[in-house]
Amino acid sequence: MKDFPIEVKKPFIIWIICLLLFILLIILDSLLKDTAFEALLNNSIVPLLVLGIILGGVISFLFFSISTISYFFKKGSLKKRNIVIKILKTFLIILILPILLFIEVLKPLRLIKLIIKKKVGDIFSKQSFKKYAFSFLIVIFLFPLWALPYFFVSYVVANALGFVSSPIPIAGTGSMYPTFPKGSKKDLIEQSKETIGSYDFMPYPNGLVLFGKRYFGYKLQRGDIVLAINEKIKENGKKLYGEPSGVIKRIIALPGDTLEIRDGLVYLNGNPLVEPYTAKPHSTFGEGFLGECKKITIPKNKLFIMGDNRKGSGDSREFGLVDFNDIESAIPFQKQKGKLDKYYRDTSKDLNDSTRIKLDKTQYLELLNNKRAEAGVQLLKYQPLLEKAATKQGEMILKYNDFSYEATRSGYTMEKAMREVGYSNIVWNEAFIQGYYDTKEFIDYYFDFPEWEKFLLEKDFQEIGISEVEGEINKCPTQVIVQHFAGYVPPNYTKETIESWGRIINNIEEILPSWEKMKNWQNVNRNDLDKLLGLLYRRKNNAEAIYYRMKANQWLTSNEEGMMTEDKNLYEQINVLANRLNGK
Repeated sequence: MKDFPIEVKKPFIIWIICLLLFILLIILDSLLKDTAFEALLNNSIVPLLVLGIILGGVISFLFFSISTISYFFKKGSLKKRNIVIKILKTFLIILILPILLFIEVLKPLRLIKLIIKKKVGDIFSKQSFKKYAFSFLIVIFLFPLWALPYFFVSYVVANALGFVSSPIPIAGTGSMYPTFPKGSKKDLIEQSKETIGSYDFMPYPNGLVLFGKRYFGYKLQRGDIVLAINEKIKENGKKLYGEPSGVIKRIIALPGDTLEIRDGLVYLNGNPLVEPYTAKPHSTFGEGFLGECKKITIPKNKLFIMGDNRKGSGDSREFGLVDFNDIESAIPFQKQKGKLDKYYRDTSKDLNDSTRIKLDKTQYLELLNNKRAEAGVQLLKYQPLLEKAATKQGEMILKYNDFSYEATRSGYTMEKAMREVGYSNIVWNEAFIQGYYDTKEFIDYYFDFPEWEKFLLEKDFQEIGISEVEGEINKCPTQVIVQHFAGYVPPNYTKETIESWGRIINNIEEILPSWEKMKNWQNVNRNDLDKLLGLLYRRKNNAEAIYYRMKANQWLTSNEEGMMTEDKNLYEQINVLANRLNGK
């Protein structure tokens, strides 16, 4: 190599340096895990560094190849040598044309000397100014033509390595609110089809694959927003939205992390997680896969992901952990700053009890009555006795961990709770939910589901009582919100039913005198006669109570309902005694 001219040696040395730097980066990427270097690799400057080294190596290798060919051709015939030199010069000039123009016309070394010698006036002379201006225009004109191939090659290489982000449309389901906005549609299926915007996601995995191993790829971090898809996620999407789909969520825990959800907070490796991106503080609650106060350790190659709108997100709490291979693209947490963090909350008081979400009952009743007024049904009045009943039932729900409306574990129904507080009505029903809600999200939650909307707009409800009951389930702090509804609906008995009880009274009054006269008869069974008269008077009194209650269009009491059941038995007993006394 020592016999080669400097024109050959320089590009060769640069190429070797680029090659060594590239090998060094591969070694560091392989050996240094969980270090500051790995954090550096996740920085956006690394893709540029890798691209710079690759392009520098390619260009220097081209220069080296051209210079070497030129050197060997110089030893050939003069004619061939001149042709080759001209071709090589043309190629080289094209490669570095703007730089050559800059050096040749502007003569930067001369400018520096003039500035040092304080001859600035020579620089701005008329002749010099024209020359500089003309040169500048030429460079401006030629620069795009020169830079475009470099840009194209760089883009192709960067895209092949997965360093180029591409926009992905975001549905309006609101599961990542407030980071991504909610849609305007009301129905969940319609929301899933509504696009609220497109955001740049980086392909994952990315980087350079050599001999089956990936180098310079982005390492997923906590806080990254990812697009994930697997069979469970697709099944969940089909159940919710009518068709299979992936999910866009945030990485909360990485392999080796321990995770627990307690009292509305996420505990990561034993410490409460401060999450400015969530919609509300104290708003994370367990689901089927990860229940309240249940600790899990994330296995190797697994991730735990959640939506930022914790009460409106189906995520790992429901469908479980996801594999690294389930991730298709990502927005690194560092790249979210300044773009996706404009709606982040102030988290300075997130761990204080004062930030616990509370339901404003007065405001809730006002919002609910607005909905009922729009639906054309009567407004609700607040009933303190129903609140007491709701409190009692909430305590039993938490005590027995019984969230069934049939009260299968506790046996403590709404009817029993109302009876204990001294309240009764004709129509009643209940709704309860575990968790902490503010007023707006509480009513929004119920009106997001058609069946609950229909329930809250029931025309027969007239009164309401609400209670937030805090307690523990399996030593895990939690809260249940119980709503009790009640109302009065007149029975509106038919005319025929009312008159049938009137006829019973009339018939008994007609026959009673004749049976009373039998008391004076000598040959009569006194015991049977007394029993018969007792039964007749009893049936008459029962019938009168039922008749006047029905005539007033009032509901029968439980005692009066018992009288109705008893009437058939009384009628049969009266017939038996009457036949016996008549000698039949």
